[in-house]
Amino acid sequence: MLRFAVPIALALAFSTALRAEPVVIGYERFHAKQPTAEAGRLLYNELGCANCHGGDTGLPARRGPVLTSITKRIQPDWLRSYLADPSTARAGTSMPHLFDPTDKASIEAVVQYLGSLAAKKEPKPKQAKYVNAERGSDVFHTLGCVACHEPASDFQPPPGKPKASDYTHRSIAFPDLAEKYSLSSLTDFLREPLKTRTDGRMPHVVMDDSDYTDLAAHLLDFQQSDGSNAQGIQPLEPDAALVAKGHSIVTALRCASCHDLPKDVAAQPIPLHRAEGGCLAPNSAPGVPRYALSEAQRSALKAHLAAGDEPLSTKQTTTLTLQALNCFACHDRDGLGGPDAARKAYFTGDHNLGDTGLYPPPLTHAGRKLQPAWLSDVFAGKARVRPYLQTQMPRYGKATDSLVALFAEADAKPSAPLPLGDITVAPKLLGTLGGVGCIICHRWRERPSLGIQAMDLSTLGQRLQPAWLQEYLINPAGYRPGTLMPSFWPLGKAANQEILHGNTAQQIASIYAFAKSGRGEPEGFPSITSGEFELIPKDRPIIQRTFMEGVGTHAILVGFPAGIHIAYDGQLARPAMAWKGKFFDAYNTWFTRAAPFEKPLGSSVVTWPTPSTAATSEDKHFQGYTLDATHVPTFIYTLGKVRVQERFSAEKDVLKRSLTWDATALPELAISHPEGVTITEQAGSIAGQRTFIYSWK
Repeated sequence: MLRFAVPIALALAFSTALRAEPVVIGYERFHAKQPTAEAGRLLYNELGCANCHGGDTGLPARRGPVLTSITKRIQPDWLRSYLADPSTARAGTSMPHLFDPTDKASIEAVVQYLGSLAAKKEPKPKQAKYVNAERGSDVFHTLGCVACHEPASDFQPPPGKPKASDYTHRSIAFPDLAEKYSLSSLTDFLREPLKTRTDGRMPHVVMDDSDYTDLAAHLLDFQQSDGSNAQGIQPLEPDAALVAKGHSIVTALRCASCHDLPKDVAAQPIPLHRAEGGCLAPNSAPGVPRYALSEAQRSALKAHLAAGDEPLSTKQTTTLTLQALNCFACHDRDGLGGPDAARKAYFTGDHNLGDTGLYPPPLTHAGRKLQPAWLSDVFAGKARVRPYLQTQMPRYGKATDSLVALFAEADAKPSAPLPLGDITVAPKLLGTLGGVGCIICHRWRERPSLGIQAMDLSTLGQRLQPAWLQEYLINPAGYRPGTLMPSFWPLGKAANQEILHGNTAQQIASIYAFAKSGRGEPEGFPSITSGEFELIPKDRPIIQRTFMEGVGTHAILVGFPAGIHIAYDGQLARPAMAWKGKFFDAYNTWFTRAAPFEKPLGSSVVTWPTPSTAATSEDKHFQGYTLDATHVPTFIYTLGKVRVQERFSAEKDVLKRSLTWDATALPELAISHPEGVTITEQAGSIAGQRTFIYSWK
């Protein structure tokens, strides 16, 4: 390693003033003002100190990204800049400074070596045909990205733009993403971040496939609508001599301590020592990585090292784990964390449910509240019971493996078991016919509530622990201040004294047992049930207006007897969705007071790209539709003074779309098409008339 020590030392000598300290959000938010041993343990883990020096922090391991195929994923020029000066290329990075920026030969050798690390099967870049950065901005600002990252200055959240003073903690900074990624490589990263960032600090948010492309377009400020026009990753053909030199440098710099690399560059742990000039020194000795730590960070790390590997309590380890993964960006626990006043503006959902309908739930008593199997499914992305929340719970991979046991141990509390429940009385107790009316606000499986659409109660037997449920139902506001959930057992006394003689424990036990049984439903739902009002086109098309996910509040559905159906957006005057198979169940639309946004009954759903703001700002107005003798609709809209007619019809496995307009007034008409179908333009089209055939792949 000594052969590279001189350039490293020179770099550190003249770059100190230009570089900021590494940023660990959990430390910045909760520990920066007091350099405790706990704070140092968090830094020791999150800065990767444990990777080089060992020691059990009890926290999820912090690793660097997978370097295989890295020059196929990010631009080689950006990689060169990052290696030359990490904290300038990305503010707050935990990557230490290792090179003299002027030693371009060594940096190039490392880039060449990394470029030689090819995967067994290299992914092929896939450019999206349709891209909408404006829609990607909505995804970024509503699905939870801004809980960790800074919102865009031009985005206006529904409550209005927050004041700068409302931000009480820092955001995780982006590098220059347009310099680092191509549109396709950033899309691929967002689609599977845990594939290359295995430590889970960048979690995986599950979205529709088009969301990843649109989100990448927003982050890259790619304003074109055709993704095939985007530039790709610069090709790099590794030079064998430089690869060999880079191999030696990577071995000497011990890069394998933090990154998964071939065995021939493996790095052995370095024992901790307190010599001057180490990583903690204001001026590192030659050959020692430089982190540019702040004095507070340095003091916290020293406090941790002085305390040694003395284990923390389970509660402390749980809290530090949540801080390491930045779970407190969205959740609070025991009064700690949660989004600050500024970021709350970006959390959207159902305002009718109050704070419960906007913000993720608290993690207070989570280990006593949730069944371990359910909590595991939550971390795996298999369980979601709050569809009204726009913010998505991401997946963290193996980083959350320890949390189920930590929560269970940290929140354990002796409690008396509930008595045996009587499932025969639970339907009345939950319902509106002499019960407490839970279904007025809560769903029950497929049955929507009679009012606001709060959480599905049918899952509580699999989801909740009975002792916690009893505590919560007696005092909901004690668990979540501001909740709209009232107590029907205030101070432990049942409001309904008729059922089970008003015995609180038996009533709650009966509700729990009934939900767990999976049989029946509460009393008071309308006699009509979902499925009885499925619309089935037989002799002619069926037209139905509704609210639909991905289309909006002005959805006009057309079901064709051929088994192919469309949803037309009457607000933006555009086709929005098409699918095959079953058409639509009108039960919620016809009979539910607060009709939810519906989904198609069928399968093979394809969607048209959502138009950008620029496109929708045109003088475009929906004018309704007409029906011909066979009940087939023709949708009509105007572009300025030009009238456009759009007719759809269907045959088996084929959807036909015909557009006509005055070509003398509008020579060309911008036409978009759905993804996932084969598009064939019918021959013989004339000016002012285009006909397309869509067939499913």
